[in-house]
Amino acid sequence: MTLHLLTAAPNALTLQVLGSQPPSATSFLVAFPSAGNISSLLPQRVVHRLTEGPSSQEDHELTYEQLVEMIFKADRVITW
Repeated sequence: MTLHLLTAAPNALTLQVLGSQPPSATSFLVAFPSAGNISSLLPQRVVHRLTEGPSSQEDHELTYEQLVEMIFKADRVITW
């Protein structure tokens, strides 16, 4: 599994690279709150957002504990 972490608002190169990769069941994209709303910039991807409260799978929200679990399960972690 590849985990992409967006820690800030993506620049044009980041959007181009992420947009050019085919969506995969083994690739996850997580945006930190400081990354802003990127769901509209990458409509073909499911973007998980970090939240401080309980997560809601319908809204693709993750808690920090769930993010740590994803990091340890991932084969690759790419930070943008």
